[in-house]
Amino acid sequence: MRILMALSLVVLLVSTGWAATGGFQGGAPAGAGGFQGPGGQTGVTTVAQAKSAWDDTPVVLTGHIVSRAGGDHDHYLFRDSTGEIMVEIDDELFMGRTVTPQTTVRLYGEVDKELVGRTKIDVKSMEIQ
Repeated sequence: MRILMALSLVVLLVSTGWAATGGFQGGAPAGAGGFQGPGGQTGVTTVAQAKSAWDDTPVVLTGHIVSRAGGDHDHYLFRDSTGEIMVEIDDELFMGRTVTPQTTVRLYGEVDKELVGRTKIDVKSMEIQ
């Protein structure tokens, strides 16, 4: 029993230390820290690519938030030259900035494929262009 508790404590300490370092930040937005360079950028940069990508695939989309969507306060319809997709943007990512359908934004996030329903993008950060 003592060995199991000691092993559990070691796993907890190691995993907490790894989380604190942040791990590899390959597709991080500019200014967020982490690696920026060859192999560090995501290949998914359009709505069309995102719709056919696997769940949790990192994306960087540039386009326009055109309207609220889905009845939830943090769901929006995003459009680029290849199509439209629902995006989920937490209120704090706006950081007090006003965004209109004419505002060009760059969204960093990941594909969220639901078993039932549509594919959407879970936005982690947003830049106004």
